[in-house]
Amino acid sequence: MRPLLLITALICFASTATFAAKDPVVNTAINAIRQLPRGEYKRIVRIEARDGKPAPERWHIIVHDPKDENGVHEYVIAGGEVVASRSLSQFVESVKADDIVKESLIKIDSDKVGALATEFALANNMNIVTMNYSLLKDGADAAPLWSVACFDEGGKQLGTVVVSAGKGNVISHDGFTAEPGAEALAKTETQGDPNGGPDDGKHTPKRVFVRTTPNATPSPEKNDILSRMGNSINKFFTGGRAH
Repeated sequence: MRPLLLITALICFASTATFAAKDPVVNTAINAIRQLPRGEYKRIVRIEARDGKPAPERWHIIVHDPKDENGVHEYVIAGGEVVASRSLSQFVESVKADDIVKESLIKIDSDKVGALATEFALANNMNIVTMNYSLLKDGADAAPLWSVACFDEGGKQLGTVVVSAGKGNVISHDGFTAEPGAEALAKTETQGDPNGGPDDGKHTPKRVFVRTTPNATPSPEKNDILSRMGNSINKFFTGGRAH
């Protein structure tokens, strides 16, 4: 019975390791930026998302298109890929080059501002059901700001938290009278994304989230696990004898 138990345990271990190794698609704004066509991240003017719980299903990224009469081009990202590309947007009618947000200034991701908005709601005994996200700058030389509007179950707006997209400091918190503790605020105030923000300058992100398929090529880590499994089984049945 021992060989059977050992083989069963090793197979279970390999299945668990394979499942854990799969990277889910993380639907944050910075990850959505990484799905844009090459070079488009340099022309971002606005990022929008609706009905986040807290993460939204879709991100709308508007870029400046110098070839378009109104300068507008919108990409819709969902599930880790671009699902729409069009020359109009429900969020803006026209944009200009001065509206472009320098990508290196987007250091704070949407999950952090969403978590901060939740802390403000808790401090005020409110329950957030959905969030609307918006990132843009107000003026050619202005810093980009995150604005998170929070709504209850009935669709009533509870409040809005505005956060610097570069440093994570809170600019305003309309509708939320009480502030969360210093520890909660410190979690957002940071020097930026540890992976280098939306892009590392070579359009080769250091962190990539992709869909996995049943026929995907095993990673080196998986191959190493399977190799060690084979060696363990071989030693068990041969008593560790070399061939």
